[in-house]
Amino acid sequence: MSKHSDYAKELFKRGYNCSQSVLVAFCDETGLDIEDALKISSSFGGGMGRLREVCGAVSGMFMVVGMKYGYTDPTDKQKKSEHYNLIQSLAKQFEQSNQSIICRDLLKINSKHDVPIPEDRTEAYYKKRPCAELVEYAAQILDEYIENRNMEEKEMMKIAVAGEGKNVTEHFGHCVNFLIYDVENGRIVNEESIPNPGHKPGFLPNFLADRGVNIIISGGMGGGAVDIFNERNVEVVVGASGDAKTAVQNYLNGELQTTGSVCHEHQHHDECGE
Repeated sequence: MSKHSDYAKELFKRGYNCSQSVLVAFCDETGLDIEDALKISSSFGGGMGRLREVCGAVSGMFMVVGMKYGYTDPTDKQKKSEHYNLIQSLAKQFEQSNQSIICRDLLKINSKHDVPIPEDRTEAYYKKRPCAELVEYAAQILDEYIENRNMEEKEMMKIAVAGEGKNVTEHFGHCVNFLIYDVENGRIVNEESIPNPGHKPGFLPNFLADRGVNIIISGGMGGGAVDIFNERNVEVVVGASGDAKTAVQNYLNGELQTTGSVCHEHQHHDECGE
């Protein structure tokens, strides 16, 4: 059993559909409100509204990874490709163990579409249907993937520094460039500099998060930017100064701690609150 599989199986046996059972079991991972998760996934039971198409447990699995790892930039072809590759990989893993991801195949139903009225959840129902076990297995796949990815992310980090050339800038939103450092096992293995793409409220934190940045280092930063970075699970370190690469190395050595410095110069327009 895995961290969430027992709970997912229990939810199904309470009467929730297979998609709801998987998505709700992972609300602690996705940050979704349980009621919202139930509504979002309510249409996907029975292979999408009892149409007996893609198994609801599989759909629920896709929803979880979409919430945790999905892309947001419609023009980023690489991110789309990476995400679709993940979806296909998870589907293949489910299919290899169950011979299909299609509901009617899993349940050995001959008709293409089923009536919209759900069956009563009796003891006989649970004995003849493999759904509870399929829900459990989908949750196990997710737990294994999330655990492995978390371990990889601990070993590999992408740190961005708001800069003026090679130095840390005082104002995040008005920086000249971002210095991006790839870190593996506590060692910088690659660095690049990209120009600040523009000063628009709310844009820069999402721009950096979408590039895979895990940590942002700056001299100061507006509260709006800090909030967005927090929502995107990007660690914010402010109060840094001097050479950008040295600041990164100090962070890796545990010698750089955030001071919580927030820019107030343009607070009414939140111009540092990118």
